[in-house]
Amino acid sequence: MTHPYAAQADEHQELEWLGGGVMRVLLDGERTGGRLAMFRSQAPAGAASPAYVHAREDEIFVLLEGSAIFWIGDERYEADAGSVAFLPRGVPHAYRITEDADLFAVSTPAGLENFFRGAGHDLSMPRPEGFVVTPATMAAAAAANGQAILGPPLPADGVLPRAGSEAVGEPYVARAGAHETLEWIGGGLMRILLTAEHTAGQLAMFRSSAPAGAASPVYAHSREDEIILLLRGGGVFWAGAHRFELAAGGLVFVPRGVPLAYRITADAEMLALTTPGGLESFFRTVGRDVREPRPDGWAIDYALMGEASAATGQTVLGPPLETGDMIPAHALRD
Repeated sequence: MTHPYAAQADEHQELEWLGGGVMRVLLDGERTGGRLAMFRSQAPAGAASPAYVHAREDEIFVLLEGSAIFWIGDERYEADAGSVAFLPRGVPHAYRITEDADLFAVSTPAGLENFFRGAGHDLSMPRPEGFVVTPATMAAAAAANGQAILGPPLPADGVLPRAGSEAVGEPYVARAGAHETLEWIGGGLMRILLTAEHTAGQLAMFRSSAPAGAASPVYAHSREDEIILLLRGGGVFWAGAHRFELAAGGLVFVPRGVPLAYRITADAEMLALTTPGGLESFFRTVGRDVREPRPDGWAIDYALMGEASAATGQTVLGPPLETGDMIPAHALRD
């Protein structure tokens, strides 16, 4: 059984990683019941992974800042900030950072954290003299965790070697301007980065902006776990009987069945993930597609939100909370 979990930016495990960058382990399988693991890395220009392939996990990348080249199977993609890539297990891939980057990643199921911990250096421990992450040091950790290193990092015009493995699913790649965008709570924007269709039903991912004062009702998922990473700004997040005040870099994990809510206290940007996928239909029903003309006086219809919630296995349990409130006892019992 999983339980709510939250951490501030300075509470994530930090590992020295490629090119002397830093890899943060945001969530591991112990927290998520093995469903997924989540990472965020700061990588300098020139940092590059070896060519590799997963046998056990699908992997997702979101380039939050900077630019990079991704090789995925036979394709080569030049990615800018806001780009997303879904890589099914069995697909060879690699990347090279071309501008200092902030890179968010997810593996599903969990387990990839053991590879990073095995190949990286925990920055809370004394640094071994001369430590550096190389393809050679990654090979043993990869072999122990169901991965195969196929070759060294690629030059910008390189080509991936053949893996001889069979992909389980189709890769999906989209740049920032290709994401479906909806007007959302408080006049903020909700971008749909990944859907159940893209991920074979495993998860959906969203990126939203919200002004100070924007607040969700108290609600609960019957089908999905929800994870929210606060990219900038601040907010109060409730999960069951817990109340968390989070700043940029903070994260909250809320298992299905646990009531949750949030109130934004400083203009914010959030990355949210739900597993399994499917919640995108809720957002599409309640939000407004910004490609369409905006009706006069349009605003979120909370009655429609209640109907859409019921249709997608959610329950609205109460109105938005004020910052000092707690989720009412009756909502925790329902």
